[in-house]
Amino acid sequence: MKKLLIWGAGDQGTVTLDCALAMNTYDSIAFLSFAERGAREIPNYIIYREQDVELHTFLPSFDEVIVATGDNALREQKVSMLNALGIPLVTIIHPTAYISPFAQVSAGCTVLAFAVVHINASVGTGCIVNTGAIVEHDCVLGDFVNVCPKVSMAGHTTVGKKAFLGIGCTIINNLSVGEEAVIGAGAVVIRDVPAHEVVAGVPAKRIQS
Repeated sequence: MKKLLIWGAGDQGTVTLDCALAMNTYDSIAFLSFAERGAREIPNYIIYREQDVELHTFLPSFDEVIVATGDNALREQKVSMLNALGIPLVTIIHPTAYISPFAQVSAGCTVLAFAVVHINASVGTGCIVNTGAIVEHDCVLGDFVNVCPKVSMAGHTTVGKKAFLGIGCTIINNLSVGEEAVIGAGAVVIRDVPAHEVVAGVPAKRIQS
């Protein structure tokens, strides 16, 4: 059994806690709140404050560390700090999630309950694949993508680094979503989405770029 540190003590932190507990791998779990953010109350768990610890000595005292925030840029920043300190990235996968043996899920990812990562799919470093999301066959997620609950990605979809796929959106097959693009909740994407563009609606149309 191992000691896990969840770096992030907000909503994503509690979701990650639930996932980690379901794995039945850790005999000790604690939280480290972000210096940039506050923390919510998490009964029965210790919450350390980033500004109160020496990271280079504190972080190695845990067997594994996962960064837990839905903010893609902040997640990338903290993962970069872990890399700089030589601390290995852990991947948290809920036991009800299906990961094809022919798929690749990179380090630092969180894959939540009932999510699917299908055959030949590839998930980059530090991604979140949320509850019930479907990453179909041959899809590619770049690093630090956030896939919200109930997202459905059809086969051969490519999503760029730090893109955000809003809750319940659908992306048809063979499309590309660019780096840091945002897909609104419930949108149906039927064309490529350029980098940094914000789209929403059925079918999805640009609302901001």
